[in-house]
Amino acid sequence: MKINEFLAEINMLPEAVHLLNELQESGRIGEEEYQENKLLYEKDRALFYEKILLEKDYRLLFLYYFCRMGAETYDAYEKRGISREIFRDTFYDLTFWCENCFLEYGEYGIDEYDWFFRHMKLTIFRLGRMQFEIMDSRWNFTAGERMVKKGDPIISIHIPQGEKLTLESVKESIVQGMAFWGKEPYLCHSWLLYPGLKDILPEKSNIIMFQNQFQIVETDWDEREAEWRIWGKVQRNLNVYSENTSLQRAAKKYLKSGKVLGSGLGILKPEYFL
Repeated sequence: MKINEFLAEINMLPEAVHLLNELQESGRIGEEEYQENKLLYEKDRALFYEKILLEKDYRLLFLYYFCRMGAETYDAYEKRGISREIFRDTFYDLTFWCENCFLEYGEYGIDEYDWFFRHMKLTIFRLGRMQFEIMDSRWNFTAGERMVKKGDPIISIHIPQGEKLTLESVKESIVQGMAFWGKEPYLCHSWLLYPGLKDILPEKSNIIMFQNQFQIVETDWDEREAEWRIWGKVQRNLNVYSENTSLQRAAKKYLKSGKVLGSGLGILKPEYFL
């Protein structure tokens, strides 16, 4: 798949497409340089990041490389018999993160550059509402009668931004995930699983109903992803946080009371494996 077809496939932001086209037409990145940097990315991501970060417009360059490499993974999807719909839904992540980059930094590109190796290596797929990534466990835990140690294979559930996280969409997505990956242990590490959210959200809220699908086994008190997700940026001064939604108002009041919004590690409840 060519990069322009790929950009249309994932509905990339028109302004970003324009900048990427300008970048290509300028001849700034020749074919030899692209292949050299692609090989570097495959061999040593850290060195690739260091090299691109030296450029003034590094966020746009990350977007260019990830879109072009993403387009080239389509052949691997076809060989594995994975549908074009899953390909499109999975790589739409680039559009989300490009939009986030513009909102936070005022420029089109990718700032969360160490996220997309999963997409290129075909270890993560969006199946319905959620993403499912096969990875080595970073934790020791018990799932039912099974002991899982660090390094054992697990499926990590990620929740991309976008449409509402309804209980129906969550359950449908889990069914698709299990049909794709099998019944390995399924974990989720997210601010959505922070137990303290039950103090500020109603029992029937989508977030709490999502949380109730998991057994919380660990809490991270220092993680501040919740603030970033709720307000788009983490601030030192809590008074700066807006109060435009009921969640923002409740979360701000919670933080100003001296409490924190961390994250939780949850294991998918046993009933999904029956």
